[in-house]
Amino acid sequence: MRFKRPYIAYIILLMFAIVALYPLVDMVFMSFKDLPGIVSTPFSLPTKWHFDNYSTAWIQGNLFSYLINTAIVSVASVIIVIFFSSMAAYVIARFEFRGNQLIYLMFLAGLALPIQMMAVPLYILMKQLYLLNNLLSVILIYSASGLSFSVFLLVNFIRSVPKDLEESAFLDGASYFQTYWHVILPLIRPSLSTVAILNFISAWNGFFFPLILLNDPNRMTVAVGVLSFVGQYSTQWNLLLPALVIVILPTIIVFAIASRQFIRNLTAGAVKM
Repeated sequence: MRFKRPYIAYIILLMFAIVALYPLVDMVFMSFKDLPGIVSTPFSLPTKWHFDNYSTAWIQGNLFSYLINTAIVSVASVIIVIFFSSMAAYVIARFEFRGNQLIYLMFLAGLALPIQMMAVPLYILMKQLYLLNNLLSVILIYSASGLSFSVFLLVNFIRSVPKDLEESAFLDGASYFQTYWHVILPLIRPSLSTVAILNFISAWNGFFFPLILLNDPNRMTVAVGVLSFVGQYSTQWNLLLPALVIVILPTIIVFAIASRQFIRNLTAGAVKM
């Protein structure tokens, strides 16, 4: 007997959603409590709402400066990854030359090796380039680490684009770069949205390399900056939790906007085809 609606699937998905969202919701409620309330009753609603926790965390934690630094790193790395990965994917997917597959396999090899394993040589390299304590060092590392998966995703997406569209552009006198810019990029916007989402979230939440490469408090990213609320013997939970809520808001907003764009482009392409 087949059910008209997959009620069991809905129930299972709802349970997974509750399990995934409950810690986030509880963190938001705890961010409005004072320190004794967080320690004594962490899973209850606040008896008194301390909205001043956010202003105190914002000022004492220097969150504005950290957010600016993180935004610079995230946006710059996303732009670099999208530009270079899309060009590399276009060449690999459309041009036949000796070493084509070898270059592609070299990109895929980057997926098998965690970037953290190369922390020591990367630190030495940045020191030799005089880029320690510079946001450019973190931007370069995040850009390089995001290329492998981005190229892998875009190559397969470009190969699904009909070649007739490119041939029509060539007949109209377009160059290879013009074809890439005006034909390929508009057609792969859904995959570019996916690349942008994944790399933005990865760069925004990045902790390891900013921790070892950035020492100046004025140049730290927000993932490292919120550690100022964590002490050796105690943690200011009433300030750390509001800071974490502020930190995750930009990623939620970017994900919501980019997801709508991704779905819109995907459905538009389906209608046209």
